[in-house]
Amino acid sequence: MRKLFIALQLLLFTGFASSTKILTSTNVFWGTDGGNVFPGVSVPFGMVKLGPEVRAGWQPTSGYRSDEPIVGFSHTRTSGTGGAPRYGNFLIVPQIDSMRLKELFKYTKLNEAGYPGYYTVTLKDKNSYIKAELTASQKVGYHRYTFTKKYSQTNALNANILIDVSNTLTRLTNNKPGTYWTDGYVKIVSSTELQASITCEGGWGGLNPYTVYCYMEFDKPFTKAQLWRDGEFINRKELATTNPEKLLKRFGAAVTFAGLSGMEVNCKVGLSFLSFEAAMLNLRSENNKSFEDALSTAENLWLEKLNKIQIKGGSVVAQQLFRSALRNTMLMPTNVTGEVPGWNPNVPHYWDYYCIWDIFRATMPLYTLIWPDKQREFIQNLLEIYKQRGYLPDAWIAGDYAQIQGGSNADVVLADAVVKKLGGFDPRLALDATLKNAEIQSDNPNLKGRYVNDYQKYGYVLPETTKGTVSRTLEYAYNDYCIAQIAKSLKESLLTEKYTRQSLRVFNLFHPEHKMFWAKDSVGNWMPDFSPVSKRKDHWNDPYFYEGGSQIYSTYLPHAMQTLIAKHGGNAEYIKYLDNLFDSGVFGIENEPEFLIPYQYIYAGDYPSTARRVHEILTKTFQPGTAGIPGQDDAGSMSAWYVWSAMGFFPVAGQDLYLIGTPLFEETTIQLENKKQLRISAKNVSSKNIYVTGATLNGRKLNRAWFRHSEIAKGGKLVFIMSDKPNDWGKENLPYSL
Repeated sequence: MRKLFIALQLLLFTGFASSTKILTSTNVFWGTDGGNVFPGVSVPFGMVKLGPEVRAGWQPTSGYRSDEPIVGFSHTRTSGTGGAPRYGNFLIVPQIDSMRLKELFKYTKLNEAGYPGYYTVTLKDKNSYIKAELTASQKVGYHRYTFTKKYSQTNALNANILIDVSNTLTRLTNNKPGTYWTDGYVKIVSSTELQASITCEGGWGGLNPYTVYCYMEFDKPFTKAQLWRDGEFINRKELATTNPEKLLKRFGAAVTFAGLSGMEVNCKVGLSFLSFEAAMLNLRSENNKSFEDALSTAENLWLEKLNKIQIKGGSVVAQQLFRSALRNTMLMPTNVTGEVPGWNPNVPHYWDYYCIWDIFRATMPLYTLIWPDKQREFIQNLLEIYKQRGYLPDAWIAGDYAQIQGGSNADVVLADAVVKKLGGFDPRLALDATLKNAEIQSDNPNLKGRYVNDYQKYGYVLPETTKGTVSRTLEYAYNDYCIAQIAKSLKESLLTEKYTRQSLRVFNLFHPEHKMFWAKDSVGNWMPDFSPVSKRKDHWNDPYFYEGGSQIYSTYLPHAMQTLIAKHGGNAEYIKYLDNLFDSGVFGIENEPEFLIPYQYIYAGDYPSTARRVHEILTKTFQPGTAGIPGQDDAGSMSAWYVWSAMGFFPVAGQDLYLIGTPLFEETTIQLENKKQLRISAKNVSSKNIYVTGATLNGRKLNRAWFRHSEIAKGGKLVFIMSDKPNDWGKENLPYSL
């Protein structure tokens, strides 16, 4: 690992761990295999995500798998997402001596390493070695390549940089790419500069075409610069081309630097979604920063964010997973403020909510607690999308709506901000936006809004209307409750009563025999062939439940847990239901609808089972290593679950409520707004002492397994007394619900 370029003041930032340790103990490769975590470089929420790219039969959406050789380094990515990939723009491929244009060469990789803001690997091809180092700012990618030949009769070499302008991350279906380019351009500007643009579409969620521009600057003059297309050099300095067939055609530029073994080549790549001029301005605004300067800035930005939560005690593994998880929550959404044609550059703008269905439950409440300014920006962005385009998004990818996976869950995000008094936005506008979701069906409710017509007429969505009908209805019910909370904050009593009442209609789908929710037809008859689990391998296409079965979704009544428990016949019966989910293997914390399930024992007065189940997930399901995240990380959602649970509590998004689990660390200090701190102390905590048997909050006895955001928003001290044996703590004074 190379020396860290860290400012002295940040070395003194915290007594919990040195700045060096915070960065180097953050594993950027955690969850890359299966979890699709992006291991490359960016600043928090950065527009540039520069990292290694592989080619695999089932192309990861992050562009990376640890067991695949590297083909190059591209500048735009997502992290943790599923489905067909997109982005992967402007692939940089370093080569020695011979120039390979016909196909992407797969390098053997050596000495791969990284931490937030820095990535390095050595690419090997026979006796040639290329050390690659990457860092990034918000809109500029920084490359440093060191070219070495061993066992050669001569010390001379040609250092080549191939720029594949046409590159995208893709998967082939019927020999056609799922993501492709339609229009492209590249130009040799000078002896040290290139510019290029590409228009792409395709990937998960919709076509969503976008154009991205780049301006590249090298630190030394080219010995030779050429353009190429479809594996052949062309005698031109400028090329504009199209791809109407949407095939895997390739084009770009190639530059050569003659020198000696050990020579270093630096390259800066400025990006913009506006124009070549904007890309060049983004590059020039870096004021000729060196690689080290850019790296130091990136390190400091990451340290500032990672130091928002400081931890002491616990195992080395738990500390590493915690910091790695915290880093993963800051890779998406992507800040494109000032970069989107037709949008106000003074209003925060983000792409790649991938999707709110994934991030509303844990990730966004985390922002509200530790990065409230960032959450205000997201909400301002969501409301601006509503103002400009007519509806709040669930998925907003490359500047357009994309597939809705369930309910109108931006409603939950807005309610969460309202009940926690986040501020910084117009709550009346938030109410208007959520009411439109609930009352006016859009021209395409698969992309925006809800299936309002069915829901208003029947109280549920019909199976013939769309897929995932029951899970949509369950989410609509909670969306209604969240609308009621926004209305309540504005003293709109009639709306509050209407949407609270409407949020309970979902129990019309509660099957009294199976004690689960199931689909009905238009005359109220149960659909046949009841199944507690999805019968489809492609469970995202299940007719009744999206990415889960009835057993899992039948727990999703965050606002009406007491009603649900009563339907089961009381606390003991609901505890049995939850136990069966775990003991039968149905529960696996592999997807977001499962997030609250381990904490639901608290509603039935059984806190010890919550502690036991949560601790088991934290220590046995989440593991170190590239395959350590259960399921896809989904833009940091799984990582956010780990962050919350390791601290010892979990939010109920849309409510002023946290449920207590079991902390992993002796001390946790959360830096809140206005220089306030929330200090969490877990006395006697250990791998065996996992049960809270007593607690105090700000010096007062806390005899319940939950607390409100309002009780910690201004800081304070939360003390847990831990034991290896549970007692009756948390059995009484249960969380409020309908």
